[in-house]
Amino acid sequence: MEDIQCIFCGRGSDQVIIEENGYRGRKCPRCGLIFISPRPTFTEILNLYAHNHVSAESRISGAFIKRIYAKHNLRIIKKFIKNGSMLEIGPGAGYFLRQARKDGFEVYGIEPNNIQANFIRSKLGIPCVETFRMFPYLTEKKFDIVYHCEVISHFYDPISEFQRINSKLKKNGILVFETGNGGDIKERYYKFFTKFGYPEHLFLFSEDNLKELLRRTGFELIKIYRYSILSQLVISRILKKVIDFIKSRAGMKSIDKHGINGVPSLDFSNFNICGFNFKQLIRNSVNYFLYLARYKIGYIMPKKGRPQTVIVIARKAKIIRRLTKHMHCGLTSLPFGIFFQGSLGVTHLLFCPSALISLDSFTVTE
Repeated sequence: MEDIQCIFCGRGSDQVIIEENGYRGRKCPRCGLIFISPRPTFTEILNLYAHNHVSAESRISGAFIKRIYAKHNLRIIKKFIKNGSMLEIGPGAGYFLRQARKDGFEVYGIEPNNIQANFIRSKLGIPCVETFRMFPYLTEKKFDIVYHCEVISHFYDPISEFQRINSKLKKNGILVFETGNGGDIKERYYKFFTKFGYPEHLFLFSEDNLKELLRRTGFELIKIYRYSILSQLVISRILKKVIDFIKSRAGMKSIDKHGINGVPSLDFSNFNICGFNFKQLIRNSVNYFLYLARYKIGYIMPKKGRPQTVIVIARKAKIIRRLTKHMHCGLTSLPFGIFFQGSLGVTHLLFCPSALISLDSFTVTE
């Protein structure tokens, strides 16, 4: 176990707002980031993912609803790029990659869980490396798109990982990811979550945290799609209680599976009524209804301070290098400084030994 501070401002925090499985989620009083401290070491995290066989096997099931979710996010991606090479980080059982391949993308995966990685390679025929560390292969290959869904909270060092993502994107490449808004949620809504996923979820970000993360790692924010998941959480809790009651009367095990953002993933395997197996029909119907609650109803629901899932679209920012031979930073003459071009033509400092710098005579370097 190790103690950490806020990854943005370096401050510690005594404000514990989440306690689960013996871990404490602390909220930075300045940035609003929620982080586990003390947290497991990197080796302990690796062991956690390597031996999480129950989660891996459960993710391989439920192809119908996972295709529905994949199609939704691909419709958004294709508004910005129609085809090209795509890397997914943490693809689970690979259903998003399979759908993306059907839509004409050249797909690759990086997955730390060996059961899921083997499934992607052997059953889906998609290149997938089994590792927790990013980009251990394809060292020369760059991608048009890097995508991940509900993965950012698992990153041990989010800033370093986003820098690596940036380095593997092609010119004008885009980063697309989906995550929750844990740092923005008012505490009165915490009761709607059945669990927060500790210690797997090391960080819970606010929308401002995500923007700062992108800014620091050389990305230009293009768009954020916001969906309230409060109705999905409420419906899921009600359904879970109903189904647990029915199963308890039938002597079956209680539901204890969870999907993204703490929303239960309802599994109706071995659910029989009067000798007739309704599991496939019921599972697909209920999960499709939860999908509608998430992305259709959630799109129009009030969002401020409430639980949300957000889909973030960002582009690799253009690098601007100073070519003037004499650039004065304080009393020191230096050959160059490095900047990146952000949204609305705003130029942001990426590297310079001094804060005092003249911004004339620039050229864009791709």
